[in-house]
Amino acid sequence: MKDIDWLLSVCALNGLPMTRLQADQLERYRNLLLTWNSKLNLISRKDEEHFYSRHVLNSVSFLFSHRFKHGGTVLDLGTGGGLPGVPIKILVPDLRVVLLDSIGKKTMALSEIVDGLSLAEVRVVTGRAEEIAGKDEFYGVFDYVVSRGAGKLHEVVKWSRLFLGEYQPVGQYEIPKGVLIVLKGGGFTDELNVARKLKFVESVEVHDISFHGMDDADNKEKKLVLVTYRGTSKDNRMKRDE
Repeated sequence: MKDIDWLLSVCALNGLPMTRLQADQLERYRNLLLTWNSKLNLISRKDEEHFYSRHVLNSVSFLFSHRFKHGGTVLDLGTGGGLPGVPIKILVPDLRVVLLDSIGKKTMALSEIVDGLSLAEVRVVTGRAEEIAGKDEFYGVFDYVVSRGAGKLHEVVKWSRLFLGEYQPVGQYEIPKGVLIVLKGGGFTDELNVARKLKFVESVEVHDISFHGMDDADNKEKKLVLVTYRGTSKDNRMKRDE
């Protein structure tokens, strides 16, 4: 079983150094999540001992090669127990994060977890993405949508488009604003082909996730998928029922 010191070492090797405070927050997150997991199915019980090597590292390893815009707004779609949104927020604390899930029992537990971590500028929201996206307070206000295992790729692409603001290139090594970030594992060629044919999709890029220490990790097959959209937010809103 890999522990927090192992994760500290991997992050340091890959240019994403973690403070002791951040490590302590992740440890606290682990303890709170596993406590709730004994009552609810937030993560697979058989994966509990792989919390750092499968769940946390899978959530943040793309940050070894990509960066968010400073002070960006992020929606974690289908967050479940807070993955990947909570580890991302802990390691990039200047982000403003909304954690969205359709299952009330999970968001109730997640709200307690977030309170226990004393995370600033984190909001937990209950609702279906396709319904929440049409509300004014969520429409077009996010720089990024992130998702890990929330559904088939083409479905996540459809659900995410109304949450995102305008596409905007930013600094070197930073992910452009207005982009959907999906962390996928296994084979998803069919989903990828469907997503690329959606008429509101501009591009779907698939990147291997590789890093120092990868041979000792549990996310060797994970891919980073970056999706950009055609048209303006207004155009996408008008086409939301298509």
